[in-house]
Amino acid sequence: MVRTKLLIACALAGLSLAALPALAADPGDVGMLSLRMGIGAREAAMGGAAVAASEGAAALYWNPANNALLDRHTDLLLQHHDYLGHFNHEAAAVSHRAAGGVIGLVFSGFYAEELVRRGEDAVGVPEGTFRPYDLAIGLSYARALGDRLAAGVNVKFIYETIDLYSDSGLALDLFLTHHALVDGLVFGASLTNVGGQMNLRDEPFDLPVAARIGLAYTPASTALNGRLTLAADMVFPNDTTEKAHLGAEYRLLGEFALRAGSRISYENQGLTAGAGFRTGRLGIDYAFEESKVSGFDDGHKFSLAVAW
Repeated sequence: MVRTKLLIACALAGLSLAALPALAADPGDVGMLSLRMGIGAREAAMGGAAVAASEGAAALYWNPANNALLDRHTDLLLQHHDYLGHFNHEAAAVSHRAAGGVIGLVFSGFYAEELVRRGEDAVGVPEGTFRPYDLAIGLSYARALGDRLAAGVNVKFIYETIDLYSDSGLALDLFLTHHALVDGLVFGASLTNVGGQMNLRDEPFDLPVAARIGLAYTPASTALNGRLTLAADMVFPNDTTEKAHLGAEYRLLGEFALRAGSRISYENQGLTAGAGFRTGRLGIDYAFEESKVSGFDDGHKFSLAVAW
């Protein structure tokens, strides 16, 4: 038993330490930051503290290994995200338990509003319009490695276009989940967006690699027969200092949920909040995301979840 615990601890730590060589990019050398925008209004309302707390189709982004240790069959998620009042982040994901593990497919698109193309001379005469966007399509697989440990992997095709310039590539995500001996305590770890450089207009840039570790705790019982979940993540990105995410969810009668969270050490992001409703196989969730960017609106994320 002691040896097993040691192996699990080493695996979780090793996954994060493996990111250190990749976390060497200088600020400004990293692009496609939209890959860091998670999916699922539930997880967003909990401050993005989701590497151990995410579930269902949203977990395909945060940690698909979570689903390998849960009694879930098929989950579908559709999302609309109004980001800063000038961008849209749309996503669709489906997760399905098959023989030998859990498989998934996730699509994510990040779109800016239409921009005016101007000439490069001093006058800057308008020459038309264009709309920048990023796309990511990922295939996911996760499986249990025992009663308490699971691993997962995502392989993503990514594409970015800005005006007349575009590039595409592949990226890899790795995940681990461990259910502790303490009932309700879950640990998670991830290493995301590992891949080669991309290039726009002869300007190469690295992908936004990040290592993330976190935990989630759901006590066996809470007041009013509700279900409380507390979550915390630490993120180690390759272009800036480490960040912290805190979140909480209180679910009443298994149907209604209230959520709140905070994103710490971010210059442009702050508090989050939201609510959700479940009835049968259908779930609807909303998240509010505070923006600290002057002149830009707060974010609003909506997601529809179906389980069967």
